[in-house]
Amino acid sequence: MNHGHLRAMLSMCVIWDVDGVVLDSAEQHRQAWQRLAEEQDLPYTDAAFWAHFGRRNSDVIPAMFGVAGPPERVAALADRKEQIYRTLLVEQATPLPGAKELLAALHDAGYRQALASSAPLENLRLIVALLGLEPYLAAWVSGESVAQGKPAPDIFLAAAARAGAPPTCCVVIEDAPAGIQAAHAGGMKALAVRRAGQSDAPGLEQAEYVADSLSEVNVAVVDGLLGIAVV
Repeated sequence: MNHGHLRAMLSMCVIWDVDGVVLDSAEQHRQAWQRLAEEQDLPYTDAAFWAHFGRRNSDVIPAMFGVAGPPERVAALADRKEQIYRTLLVEQATPLPGAKELLAALHDAGYRQALASSAPLENLRLIVALLGLEPYLAAWVSGESVAQGKPAPDIFLAAAARAGAPPTCCVVIEDAPAGIQAAHAGGMKALAVRRAGQSDAPGLEQAEYVADSLSEVNVAVVDGLLGIAVV
């Protein structure tokens, strides 16, 4: 039996966060929140944006803008923010160094793969299409579809289930401490990637492996995290 068949038989899976991992769209998110605040005359600071980056819109809007309801108001603000973001994404989306190469290598090695992001499903579909990721993926899951956002493990457990992989056979690739916590809460290993220019990232050291770039990560690294000895 070759190694690829072995990984497939064991249902080994890599679950990818998206923003800051597959592509760096933090600036597009920042611009979208800032433009939304300007349109709606809401308070905005970059510090507040970074403090809540990676969380679901339904959690960010009350925390950053002080808008806790009614639900229709929160939903409308979230929808408008994502409209702005998708417009920017179409113009500017590019994969981070090493991301597509690692996706392809893991796919060739027999790994199942899934995307799991706090982003709305429409955003994920757009990113998959823009970057040509569909051939590598068994599933993708939006934070809209689960009860609790990170650091709860709901989204990663849902991704593992859709990919047909037990949690103990999964590695999560993340760039945020809340994501690392969510992976561990779900019984999964975590591989952390520092954002570009980020030398100090408190909380990422909780991951089993921390990389400065996905360009330095290969199939052997993921095998090692799951205890696979390929000789």
